[in-house]
Amino acid sequence: MTSTVTNLGGLRFMGETADGQRAMIDNEKVARTGMSPMQLVLNAVAACAGMDVSVMLGKRKLPVKTYRIEVSGERPDENPAPFTRIVARHVFDVPGLDREMAERFVDLATNKYCSVGASLNASVDWEVELLDATGASLGVTGPKVGATVGAAE
Repeated sequence: MTSTVTNLGGLRFMGETADGQRAMIDNEKVARTGMSPMQLVLNAVAACAGMDVSVMLGKRKLPVKTYRIEVSGERPDENPAPFTRIVARHVFDVPGLDREMAERFVDLATNKYCSVGASLNASVDWEVELLDATGASLGVTGPKVGATVGAAE
């Protein structure tokens, strides 16, 4: 796998893969044109697991009304500031998807299949939230829901 990242001036860059896919990478303070490098990493972790979950939903022929991943990352204040913990909440409106299946899919995607998360030296935790037919939450579950960073595990 290869990519070329070209400086466009200041803190603006264009990443381009060998097959011509492009992404703006921008850490300017004003008039930003793309995500910062760390925002790209955070989104890549969520998208990687989400793609695996989407494949699993497709194999079960479950109709996806909506599926999103709300992701947050914790970093120290000093440099370098790598992610120390990432929490991805997978929010589903998928008729026929029960909580046990959703948790299994998300756990497999996060801990077995996601190459991005496996590439990081950070804890990648997950949560599941199911929505009812009206879009109301049926509650959030996951192995570390409500846990605080630094708490004994």
